[in-house]
Amino acid sequence: MPTKPNVERPKPQSSRRQFFRCAGAGLAAETFFPAPTSARDKPAPPARGRILGANDRINLGFIGNGMQFLGLLQRAFQARKEGKGDFEYAAVCDVWEPRLKNAQEKTKAEKAYRNYHEVIQRADIDAVVIAVPDHLHYPIAREALLAGKDVYLEKPMTYTIEESARLEELVRQTRRILQVGGTGPATRLNWKINEYIRSGKMGKILWGLISYNRNTGSGMWDYPIPGVGDEAWPHAEVSERNLDWNLWLGPAKKRPFSAERYFRWRKFWDYSGGNATDLLYHRLGTMCTMLGFEFPTRVTAAGGIYVQKNREVPDVYMTAVEYPGDYTVNMISCMANSESAPITVYGNWATLQIVQDRAPAGSAMGDLTRERPRRSRERAVIRAEREFLNRFQEANEGKTEVVIESEPNEDLADNWLNCMRSREKPVYDVTRGYQVMTAIKLGVDSYRQGKVLAFDPSTRRVLKQPPPRKAYA
Repeated sequence: MPTKPNVERPKPQSSRRQFFRCAGAGLAAETFFPAPTSARDKPAPPARGRILGANDRINLGFIGNGMQFLGLLQRAFQARKEGKGDFEYAAVCDVWEPRLKNAQEKTKAEKAYRNYHEVIQRADIDAVVIAVPDHLHYPIAREALLAGKDVYLEKPMTYTIEESARLEELVRQTRRILQVGGTGPATRLNWKINEYIRSGKMGKILWGLISYNRNTGSGMWDYPIPGVGDEAWPHAEVSERNLDWNLWLGPAKKRPFSAERYFRWRKFWDYSGGNATDLLYHRLGTMCTMLGFEFPTRVTAAGGIYVQKNREVPDVYMTAVEYPGDYTVNMISCMANSESAPITVYGNWATLQIVQDRAPAGSAMGDLTRERPRRSRERAVIRAEREFLNRFQEANEGKTEVVIESEPNEDLADNWLNCMRSREKPVYDVTRGYQVMTAIKLGVDSYRQGKVLAFDPSTRRVLKQPPPRKAYA
């Protein structure tokens, strides 16, 4: 008989200087995301975070102890703990007891909780790491910010655009540090590319291409369910006796208990945006770092469920995102073919492509005693359009090919912990998360509604209808 974790039982809860210009305002809108003014979204005066001294250890609470939590431990937090030892695993929290027990064993956290409210209410906890399904991101992050906690929030930042707008305002009001857990801004190569593009050496940027494809025999996100082919949890019980189903549902539609929905939630619209929110959020964060972060102006999506019929989200999904700087980003994600297209930026003077040396096979979800998984080495190769190379001296530095090499990166978790002490803005801050989330969510809504959607960056409104195309004399 497995021993139960030390669980705190839940209590009742009541230069190209014009390169990236913004679009004009004044267009009719159907949805407006104002700064929240309701009392419930304003921080309570007593909720002020502890001022950290140079030698103070940061007390962290980890809310959500599934696969992403394990990946975060191995990739970042465990190495930080062993290297600097400047934080404590103060608490772990999960609605399913077996995951909670596993998290407590791995972290040696003193307390384990089924209810995240109990973690946030602890005055001694400085910050929380939130790794839960998408529909729970905003309510948990909101409560943590209002309680004076700093927040590491896994991607996608929120479930809706409105939640992103409110979260940005809450961060401003509370002056807390919020880091979005998505790739892109933490990669120094991407910022070197950004500098090169802004120098104008690629000419006018026209479009970018990103993709994130996967393929498995069982079907993407059909993760094993304990007792049904799950080697990790062969005998673990999954029922409402040891899983707080109502707390997990949160603001989502109330449904009967379902192990399928709990373990495979990314397949369902109630909790996820599928390919877009789980995978393409990463890639778009990379592209936005390279080109510059902006709100989109127009988004259209296509795709469908072509192979994996046991889901609501598409297994083939593609989106075209237009930006006010007069360029488009095309995003593609296929869950039935594993060959992803290289990240590519097309300018009228040159083409940039990310070249990746494949890393040795291995899983980021392995035993914490292993070394960090080796990452692929990346570099940017920029090839000139020969006609313009001969006409413009500045085109591609006058070279047929330019290579930008990668540099060591600072992990997002390290950046977040460092910013908690310095109170500087983290590299993937809430505004960048909001900008990426807007494009991602508009794509999901475009797919589901079967129409083009438009956004006004100056007023942050979703428009009733896309504006007419620009006409040039």
